[in-house]
Amino acid sequence: MSNDKVDELREIVRANRPETPDPSTAIHAAVDRQASALLAHREPDSASVIEPTGSEGTMPTPEGPAYTTEAYAAVEKAAKSLRSLYAPSVLDQAAALLTDLWAVGERHGVERKEWSWATDLASGALEVIASRYTHTPDTERTGEQVFALRRDLIEALTSAEIGLSARPGSRTLTVVDRLPETLRGGFHGDANLVVGIYSNGGWDISMNADGATVVSIAAPATTAGAAEIAALVRAVARGELGNPFRR
Repeated sequence: MSNDKVDELREIVRANRPETPDPSTAIHAAVDRQASALLAHREPDSASVIEPTGSEGTMPTPEGPAYTTEAYAAVEKAAKSLRSLYAPSVLDQAAALLTDLWAVGERHGVERKEWSWATDLASGALEVIASRYTHTPDTERTGEQVFALRRDLIEALTSAEIGLSARPGSRTLTVVDRLPETLRGGFHGDANLVVGIYSNGGWDISMNADGATVVSIAAPATTAGAAEIAALVRAVARGELGNPFRR
């Protein structure tokens, strides 16, 4: 799906959004966004990629903050070197923060390239935003809230748009059946994936095997966040993200 088509679909969704959010809308949006991100990753030289200067090329999102494509590219690059997975909405917020930080620096005569002499500003912006979703929340979630999030996740995973087979696992875990192209895991190499959500933390993913590496997923603990998680899990199951457990 082209970036232009994704943007067109976003505008249609925004113009026709009902007062009560439809879960399928969030799932559609998450799938489209994940497909767009994978396309950009595979075709980095695409003519659709813009390298703006200053405020030129600022991109507002339908439901989120504005950011430059240069800031988003820097945040996305930082994400690939960190041991976590990030929902598109989290990348949006980090890119918006980075855009603002660069702008503040420029008002003080600090060029963007100068930041690299002292700190990795893109990674810092991403980690600060991600911590909102991966650390213990100010008010821990109730059991009812956690199980509701798991139901949202299973609904998104098993939707027609995602097309995976998923079911409740032990505690608050969700087991996602592997696909033929899913990376090998477990003693026999045939382990399924498992996704968790917790009262005192965020989302994570691992292979369903003893001693498996657990990777945090920075995403909102909401129905829309569950849809973003489902799109990421599908990408992992299809092998589209490589091996996220070996970063």
